[in-house]
Amino acid sequence: MKAKQILIFKSSVRTKEKKTFLMQLLKLHLPQVQSATLDLDDEDAIFRVETEECSVDLLTALLHKHGIKVDFLDRFVLA
Repeated sequence: MKAKQILIFKSSVRTKEKKTFLMQLLKLHLPQVQSATLDLDDEDAIFRVETEECSVDLLTALLHKHGIKVDFLDRFVLA
């Protein structure tokens, strides 16, 4: 069994429309993402993903392909 983890990114998302698009991408292409949040009020538009299966490389590649830039900041493994 894989460990649940939280992946944290800085993102280029600045609008509600782009945030909605990002969430739809995740739902459609990355069903292994259990939940995701994006804080538009934060100056770095912090994007958090909860997953057991999704890799940082897979996630960043998908988002970059669709014009969303993310920079990986940290990973937390949940007990």
